[in-house]
Amino acid sequence: GYVSEQSAYHHGEASLMGTIIAMAQNYVGSNNINLLFPAGQFGTRLMGGKDSASPRYIFTRLNEITRSIFPEHDDHLLEYLDDDGQSIEPKWYMPILPMVLVNGSDGIGTGWSTSIPNYNPSDIVDNLKRMLAGEPMEEMHPWYNGFNGVIEIAGKSYECQGTYEEVDTDTIRITELPIRTWTQNYKEFLEECLVGAKGKAPIISDYRDHSGDTTVDFTVKFEEGVLDTLLKSNTLEKKLKLTSKKFSTTNMHLFNADGEIKKYDSVEDIMREFFDMRLSYYHKRKEWLVKVKREEVQRISNRVRFILMVINDELVVAKKKKAVLLKELEDLKFDKMRASTKKPKAKNAIVTEEEEEDSKASYDYLLSMPLWNLTMEKVEKLKKEEEERKQELNILLETTKEQMWIQDLEEFEQGLSTFQASVAKSNKQTTRKSVGTLKGKKKVTKKTVTKKTTATKKTTPA
Repeated sequence: GYVSEQSAYHHGEASLMGTIIAMAQNYVGSNNINLLFPAGQFGTRLMGGKDSASPRYIFTRLNEITRSIFPEHDDHLLEYLDDDGQSIEPKWYMPILPMVLVNGSDGIGTGWSTSIPNYNPSDIVDNLKRMLAGEPMEEMHPWYNGFNGVIEIAGKSYECQGTYEEVDTDTIRITELPIRTWTQNYKEFLEECLVGAKGKAPIISDYRDHSGDTTVDFTVKFEEGVLDTLLKSNTLEKKLKLTSKKFSTTNMHLFNADGEIKKYDSVEDIMREFFDMRLSYYHKRKEWLVKVKREEVQRISNRVRFILMVINDELVVAKKKKAVLLKELEDLKFDKMRASTKKPKAKNAIVTEEEEEDSKASYDYLLSMPLWNLTMEKVEKLKKEEEERKQELNILLETTKEQMWIQDLEEFEQGLSTFQASVAKSNKQTTRKSVGTLKGKKKVTKKTVTKKTTATKKTTPA
C-alpha cells in the first residue's frame, strides 16, 4: 500500500510484497545482509521462505546497517524519477559496496537468466580497500552467513556440502545441509529412504528430527551394514544428498549503469566496474558537501554581522516598510540565501508553493530570527559555530575521495560486526524456543563421535 503509493509501482502489489519479504529474510541461504528488518514471520530455512506469513500480518523497516551501506550524503546525488509529476525513487541507488555480490542474484527474464552466489561482505570490503590502495584483488569465493558446511572448488564451479558425524556403526548425525536444501524437503526425502522407493529396499531404519527454524539436526539410523558399505564406497554424501548440485559463476548477467544487460566473466569484472562508478560518485559527493559547508559558513557570517549591526544601532529593522528594509540589506552587501538545503526530487516533479518559496534565495534567514537572537551571547555562539564549520570545511577540502570511501567502509565494518552478532543472537533465541516442541521417532544413543571429512580444496568455511 504505502510503498506502491510512494514509488508509483504499477505492476501489481503481489510481486512487490514478495520482493519486500525477500529483502527482509535472513535465514541461511537467503541474504547475507537483509536490508529490511523482519518484524514477524518472514520465512525460515525449514521451507526456504515459503512459510512466511501473509503480508498483512508482518511489518518491516530499514535495518540499522542499511544506512551505512547507502549513506545519507549520497541522497542528493541520485537521479530521481518522476511519475506524472510525482517524485519517486531514484533510477538506481549507489551503495558503498556491490550488494549484488553480498546477497547474490538468481532469476530469469525474457531471453536472459542470471546466477550469482553470495559473497562475504568482509572479503568485498578488503578487496575494495586493496583497489583504493592500487593493489591487486584477491580471489573471492562464495560465502553464506551462518552456513556451517563446506564450499569447495570443483574445476570452474563450486560444490556445497553439508556436514555429518558418525555416532556408531549404523548411525550418523547430520548437522548441516547444502545451501538451499531446505529442512522440510530433506525430511520428506528421509521418509522416502525409510520406506524405500521404486521397489528398492529401504536404506535407513529410523531417523529423528531435532531441527529448529535456524538449525539442522537429524539423527539417522541405517539398516545393518549399510553405513559401512556407503563409507567404504565413498557414496554416503551422494546417497543422502549431502552434496548439492554444482553452482558456477559462468552465467552472471546484470544491468550496467546505462540500463543495458551485460555478461560478466568473473566476480572481479563486477568489482572493477562498480569501483569506477562508485569512485566518481565520491567526487560528486565531495563537491556537493564543500558547497553545503561554504553556504553554512556564509549564512553564519551574515547572521553575525546582521546581529552586531542591530545591536550597535547601525541597522534599524523596526518601523520600516519591507521593501525599504530589503533594499537596505542589499546595499549593505548581505547575501540572499535559501532557507535550507533543498530536498532531492525529480527534475520534472510538481513543486508545491511552500517548496518553491523555500528554494528561492532571500533574506528570510536573517529577518525570521527570533528577537532573543539579537544578543551578544548569540553572537559569541554563532562565532564559535562559524569556526567549527570552517574547520570542517578545511578537513573536507583536504580529504580525498579515496579517503572518504575508506571512512565509509570502516564505519560499515563496525556496523557489520554488530549486525552479525545481533542475527546470531536472534537465531539462538529462535532455536531455544523451537527445539523442545519437535517430535521425532525412536531415540538413538550417541556413543562415539568421529567427524567425517571429504575433500579436495576447501575455500571458505562459513
